[in-house]
Amino acid sequence: MFKLLQTQVGNNEGFMVQNGKIFLVMTIVSIILVGLFVYVASIDKKVSQLEKK
Repeated sequence: MFKLLQTQVGNNEGFMVQNGKIFLVMTIVSIILVGLFVYVASIDKKVSQLEKK
């Protein structure tokens, strides 16, 4: 029974990696994070320009 449980856990962990979906998810998360950083940087730049005026 213990071996059966280990096999099921192993199959569940490998599901995302096996189908290559984990790379898709990580790519999408990375793109979203980069977009947020660029957006915050541009807002900071605009605020800094307004503070100087």
